[in-house]
Amino acid sequence: MQVPCAVLLTFHLQGDGVQRKRSIWLSVVLVVATFLVTAKKVFEYAAAPDRDKESDFVFPHVTDPGKPTVLITEPKAPLVTLKQVGGFTNDASHLNRTAIHGVAKITSEDDVRNALQFAREHNLKVSCAGQQHSMGGQTFTPGGLMLDLRDFNRIRLDKEHKTVNLQSGARWWQLQRLLDKEGLSVKSMQSINIFSVGGSLSVNGHGIDPMPGQIAPTVRRMRIMLSDGQIVKASPTENAELFRHTLGGYGLFGVILDVDLDIVDNEMYERRALYMNYTEYPAYYRTKVEDNSAIGLVFGRLSVSPESFLRETAVHVYTRTQFNGSLPELAPGRYETLDRFIINFSKTGSTGRWLRWNLEKYAEPHLHTCVTRNQAMNQREACLVSRNEEMYDDMAYLKNRLPDTDILQEYFIPYECMPEFVDSLRDVVRRNKANLLNVTIRTVHKDTVTALPYAKQDMFGFVLYFNVGFNDRDNEILKKTTADLIDAAAHAGGTYYLPYQLFYSRAQLLRAYPEADDFFATKKRYDPIGLFSNKFYEKYGL
Repeated sequence: MQVPCAVLLTFHLQGDGVQRKRSIWLSVVLVVATFLVTAKKVFEYAAAPDRDKESDFVFPHVTDPGKPTVLITEPKAPLVTLKQVGGFTNDASHLNRTAIHGVAKITSEDDVRNALQFAREHNLKVSCAGQQHSMGGQTFTPGGLMLDLRDFNRIRLDKEHKTVNLQSGARWWQLQRLLDKEGLSVKSMQSINIFSVGGSLSVNGHGIDPMPGQIAPTVRRMRIMLSDGQIVKASPTENAELFRHTLGGYGLFGVILDVDLDIVDNEMYERRALYMNYTEYPAYYRTKVEDNSAIGLVFGRLSVSPESFLRETAVHVYTRTQFNGSLPELAPGRYETLDRFIINFSKTGSTGRWLRWNLEKYAEPHLHTCVTRNQAMNQREACLVSRNEEMYDDMAYLKNRLPDTDILQEYFIPYECMPEFVDSLRDVVRRNKANLLNVTIRTVHKDTVTALPYAKQDMFGFVLYFNVGFNDRDNEILKKTTADLIDAAAHAGGTYYLPYQLFYSRAQLLRAYPEADDFFATKKRYDPIGLFSNKFYEKYGL
């Protein structure tokens, strides 16, 4: 039977209608799905963490990762408070999960002495920990006893002599809040304030004040407990050898109990940013910044945006200025959620990096917290900021819920060799396809204080920030990138920083730090029973 043409036409039109409806619904579904996926991504990139980040992924892999240990017998005397018995610890890399004997809670000098005695009696190695932002196991050892010093944090201020005495577990933000109320400021510290003071001394940290650069020159004296429980005072003139080795000593010589640090007045700066080619930065620094007493803080930042990758350089300069009235008090940071989204979006590729660089360049100056000389915000006037405000940064936006981790590295290069190193950095990152998120440039001066100096002369410090997932591929890339950059730094007459992953060979260590063997030999003289240890020492010092 033949179907009439009219009926066929009706069926065809009905079919077209159904198809159009299906297309419309499919488009709607796709739009909604895209929105939901995008919204989900935006939330993931912007959301603050709801718990501590944990990972069972360990890199480099170990044949025997160890098992959680259990304390069979309770300690009798001395009394030791173990806040963790057995189990695991990790550091800020999230790649170093390690089985330990336990964690001792330290709140007093007696706690330190008792913990060391307990470790000696039970044949345990001891390591000291604050915030655990060293990323190569410098704060623990397999099966060892870790001292958690964060509650050992008393602060005493001497305004008359411009000094402060701090127990080693105090965090920089605690000191900053105290000093700000007194019109005072830290003289030198790292650019993030979440670290413990003892941890910063143990790595000889450095910051954005070009003078003095490193923390070590601001240290007047320390008290250190040795492995036998003896307390020794150390300064540049008293027990000077121990002083030199404890600063930048990674906790291998003893437990830093407390320290006297120089402090300075809080002051007001005029903040401005300049942009130039990376090859121009050394000359600019020498002529405009070095020996310029008017400049209080300075740092550079290299672009990671595709069109200007490691070529365009932002220079942030803070010049001392007159200011009438009371300096503004420290205020909590703003735009944390936005900053977290931007940094996490920049991990995804070229578009994210382009967006981040351009927002920093064009939008951030208008969002920055500034005051004017009459403390009334007026965009036509210069942006004025206090020293404390610019040095107070907890970088909370770096914490996230993503299944990845961010790894720091630092390289120290003589001024005149900066272009050579940056060219090598660009080549290495592109060749290895490493996920480089940020490069900051600081100043470190020739180190005449510590026994294991990273600054053999006045140098620029390049702080690199990489992102890796919890997988072998990303970490193998970073491992090769690290080895390549250490060689590039050496070729440019430079060195690298030791508080990070242990990806370098012993030959590379000795090339950058020819003092290392003497350093390890001195450690054995001050700690003859080998009580203090960590993964760094066990790989390179034994």
